Amino acid sequence: MRHEPSEIRPSEEQSAEARPGQGRLRAHESLIERRIREAAAAGMFENLPGAGQPLRLEDEAHVPEDLRPGYRLLKNAGYAPAWIELQKHIRAELADLERWLARVTARWARTGPLERERLRAEYAQKVRDLNRQITTYNLIAPPAAGQLPLRRPGRELAD
Repeated sequence: MRHEPSEIRPSEEQSAEARPGQGRLRAHESLIERRIREAAAAGMFENLPGAGQPLRLEDEAHVPEDLRPGYRLLKNAGYAPAWIELQKHIRAELADLERWLARVTARWARTGPLERERLRAEYAQKVRDLNRQITTYNLIAPPAAGQLPLRRPGRELAD
């Protein structure tokens, strides 16, 4: 749509002349601003879906630019890429492991040597399983998403 220069207010023309190459851009800005004001005055922005609700701006910095539209489409349809689902699962497993470890640690002093050995073996298996999932995630997640560190069984269950 082409608009005549007469649609530009004189002060905008003068400011456009002060910046070479910016005149056309400023003309479009003023036209857009005027159309928005007219639409608002006519009530076209009232009763819109989501009015009064905060915008849901989500960080997509970890998604390559060319994949963002596809990811957004999947997300809006209730789906997520496999690496995102795996990341959610890993975070839930980490939280479960921390809760398990807190319960075991709370009763550690009252457990016998055989039970302690069984709990250490169970913990080591849980960490191996979790590390397997983390390794899979690190292989399939885009580089911009970052890598998850492997869990190292330390001295959590030491005598």
